[in-house]
Amino acid sequence: MSMLSIAAHAFELTGQDSGRSISVPLTETLTVTLAGNPTTGYLWELTAVDREVLAMENEPVFTPDSSLTGGGGKNTFCFTPRKPGTTTLKLVYHRPWEKGVKPLQTFDLTVSVTAAESHVNSASYRSSSGEVLKASFDLNLHQVKVTLPDGRSVTLPAAPSGSGARYSDGTVTFWEHQGVGRFFKGETLLFEGALLPKQEDK
Repeated sequence: MSMLSIAAHAFELTGQDSGRSISVPLTETLTVTLAGNPTTGYLWELTAVDREVLAMENEPVFTPDSSLTGGGGKNTFCFTPRKPGTTTLKLVYHRPWEKGVKPLQTFDLTVSVTAAESHVNSASYRSSSGEVLKASFDLNLHQVKVTLPDGRSVTLPAAPSGSGARYSDGTVTFWEHQGVGRFFKGETLLFEGALLPKQEDK
């Protein structure tokens, strides 16, 4: 399997991906699907992972390949990143009661959990009196940090809006519509300004 195809399916892996090293953002999940047949007594078991970096969610899910009794199928393990870091992930296919016996198969992976990529867009608005309000829109967290002309700042979550972009905590509200930014406390308009071109946005 080429590195290109690994990148395209980096978070849905199969037995062919054993021995690889991959990077997984904090915002994603990782699944590993491996063939097996529990009627033979062999089971896939997780034997190594740093659970502070990558945690296994619930028990693996077995999906039979057919309705035939005793047939094989696929075991799917699901992992959720917990914090940035690197861990070895190892699964073994063995009969748990057979001590000292080499596993029939192993699956090894080196996983690097990376911080979520930031998607922040900044804009500035100037009022008719020359005051400037700055807004940093976080597209991942669906919120805006508003810095008022006097230097005070507030972070507001996205709120329903019939038009434009509206952010509110129920007490104060920032509303951007057609290049105009408005800041309210309750129903009182505290700031209104036009979007500054990027070259003037300092």
